[in-house]
Amino acid sequence: MNTKKILVVDDEPAILMAFKKLLVRPGIVVETSESLESAKEMVMSGSYDAVIADLRLSGTMDQEGFELIKITKAKSMAIKVALITAYGSHGIELLARKLGADFYFEKPFSASNLEQIIQSIQ
Repeated sequence: MNTKKILVVDDEPAILMAFKKLLVRPGIVVETSESLESAKEMVMSGSYDAVIADLRLSGTMDQEGFELIKITKAKSMAIKVALITAYGSHGIELLARKLGADFYFEKPFSASNLEQIIQSIQ
């Protein structure tokens, strides 16, 4: 079995823990990051099949998730990217997709949303 790697990026440790519990299974390795800077380093130095990123990573009105989509897709268009946000709108979804996001989910999202991501990398 070919092991798949997923990077989850969110500034809330409880969210990261929840994602890890929902995503980890045989053949899936999940790594986490709480900041844009560490996520950028991980994407550039690692090999991921999917990146799941929150839109806002600093607790401010910034939208760092867009930058992470650009960085990830610049490294490889094959990496699946999901943007998640509690501050969604049609405009945010359109921009995320324009930048290359494969998935867009608004919080609260369901475990079936995460299953879609896993299915896309297997």
